[in-house]
Amino acid sequence: MERSGIDPDAEALQHWGHPPHAHAVGQFVTAVTGSGVLRIGEKDCAFDAATAIWVPPGVEHSAMFAPDLLPLAIDLHDPALPADARRVSVNTSLWALTLAWARDDDAHRNADRESRIADAIRSSPSLRSPLRLPKGPLTRPVMEHLRRAPAVAPPLTEWATRLHASVPTIRRAFLAETGTTYSEWTTQFRLELSTDVLRAGGTVAQVARAMGFSPNGYTLAFRRWMGQTPSEYRARVLA
Repeated sequence: MERSGIDPDAEALQHWGHPPHAHAVGQFVTAVTGSGVLRIGEKDCAFDAATAIWVPPGVEHSAMFAPDLLPLAIDLHDPALPADARRVSVNTSLWALTLAWARDDDAHRNADRESRIADAIRSSPSLRSPLRLPKGPLTRPVMEHLRRAPAVAPPLTEWATRLHASVPTIRRAFLAETGTTYSEWTTQFRLELSTDVLRAGGTVAQVARAMGFSPNGYTLAFRRWMGQTPSEYRARVLA
């Protein structure tokens, strides 16, 4: 990987990854084996053979590598690629494409592969933004309730009765204040609360129950939201 602005002494010590740096060109970062974490801004973005991270040119990031990581970074010069970092799901087809790129020195064939990788990046979502907290009279009570009892997320019909408002009115209030639906926001808020419990040492099963998820449902939702499983997150923060 091309790096700039790195203290050589610091680099020698950071054999587990890279200190903050940026690249002149964008990179598609994935793994042949193992896993790693890129920190981009305040976001920790896990990558492995099933998940890649698009790091645009000039975007500062640092890295932590698991001992079994064999990384694969592809420089992409397409100026039409997104200027925001993205998490890319690596399916079987994209995985075969990246391995073929790594094994082949033919510039023409690899240019076609890079174009197809760029298409996958463009169709992928941006990294999650900080969760917006509601402040209105029809939304803030939901947040306060979940802070006290995250395992119980009442349906909108129950909130309509409690708050003397219609379901559509509460639904519109959530969308206007948080940019997302009631269901999506309450799920993401409970996932965010769960990170505090994971950092405190709670097991994944304990945290799932405390937040009102089944263990499997919690793991799936956490991975979609954080780009890594709760077990991976817990191991990293407790290391």
